[in-house]
Amino acid sequence: MPIGYTTYCAGLLEDLGNQQVLVTAQEEATPEGTQVLMELELAEPPHPGMLSEVNSELLSGGVLPWAGYRDVAFSDASDSRRVYVAWTKGIAWSGIIIGILLFLLPTILGGILWFLIPQSVKDMLLMMGALMILLPIMGMVVKER
Repeated sequence: MPIGYTTYCAGLLEDLGNQQVLVTAQEEATPEGTQVLMELELAEPPHPGMLSEVNSELLSGGVLPWAGYRDVAFSDASDSRRVYVAWTKGIAWSGIIIGILLFLLPTILGGILWFLIPQSVKDMLLMMGALMILLPIMGMVVKER
């Protein structure tokens, strides 16, 4: 292993499904932009075209290959049973974080503004809110009679 790289053994391919939580935790602990390499030693060489299909699925799913590489999944030239999956860790949670920020940002700004406006305006807004709630209720009561 080259100097500056860290190796984590996730287990055997048969156990990878059981160890998925461990693998996910290891990847989440790595900083964004980290180059991740997974080596798989298969019992038999993959069928022709299987790696290109896996590679196209990964690329279309948004998995980024290493800089200077065009493929994410490829086999070892000296041993066709050995398959590598090499990707660059991206921001996995960016969509959720942006969604949360878009939801929370107006709430936070509204809270800040609430402390800046005068008390008379606050009272008027509270009365308008109470009126918006009471009008439909009063309308239902009147219709029942």
